Amino acid sequence: MSTDEPSPPAESSDSTAERFSAFTRRNILLVAVFFLSNLLTAVSTLITAVTVLNETRRDWRAAEYRKLSELRAGYTLEKFREQLGVPAFRVPVAAGSSYVRNVYRPRSEYWVEVISNRSNASVAFTVTTCEPTFRPKFSFSDKTVVLNQSTLLDVLPPAEQPGDLLRIHSGHTRSSYDSVFEVYGGSGGTNYRQFAWGLNDICPTWRGPKARYDANAAWGKWEYEHNREDQSSGHTYYNGEELDGSARSIMANSVVNTYAETALFEELDDYYDQQIGVDRLSVR
Repeated sequence: MSTDEPSPPAESSDSTAERFSAFTRRNILLVAVFFLSNLLTAVSTLITAVTVLNETRRDWRAAEYRKLSELRAGYTLEKFREQLGVPAFRVPVAAGSSYVRNVYRPRSEYWVEVISNRSNASVAFTVTTCEPTFRPKFSFSDKTVVLNQSTLLDVLPPAEQPGDLLRIHSGHTRSSYDSVFEVYGGSGGTNYRQFAWGLNDICPTWRGPKARYDANAAWGKWEYEHNREDQSSGHTYYNGEELDGSARSIMANSVVNTYAETALFEELDDYYDQQIGVDRLSVR
């Protein structure tokens, strides 16, 4: 005689649905709470996503400042690519030269140029920006340069200004360059590195701290009146003792758009015979 009990019939899906429907009718408050809970979760997720997006858009400068603060001349090209991506342009420094200009454009607001050697190590590093609200900061030897904020006169303390070097290149045609840079260091005091900050003519307007100041015209007039251009180099150096009151006044009204530095035992003149930083003719 079998002892197996017959299994109860399986509950049909229709029966389950009917019971769930009856349950929800009896517990309409519970259903409403469940619905509102899901709605609030969805709204909260949407608000969080929008907030993060807005903060990212608003805080893009901080992210770019961090990238630039982690770079310096002497690093490999791989390090620059890690922070800035692939170069937009790559051209030799001069015909037949083994040195290469690697020009990066991480955002439309600024340019980075890295000059590299055969070993893909950087020998010079420059940043140029024409965007007034983009203000990356660079520090060296107790000095600080903030692009689109510091003037040519702000960086060196008064005690060091008599010994500074102002490098000016004035072009006279559309295909020539205009630039004004302070060049500093190169000795043990700066760990045998050179630094420069100044005005690159990829920015069509050289600004002053006050609106409507035309630094382009001011430097053109001053250089014309004091010109002693060294034709062999294409640019002129004036030491601090040669800079009169009018030059100092223009320096105080020239907001820098470019920062440059070299690797150990390198000099800017070896790679930049005219313009320091990105070459407007090469990228337009």
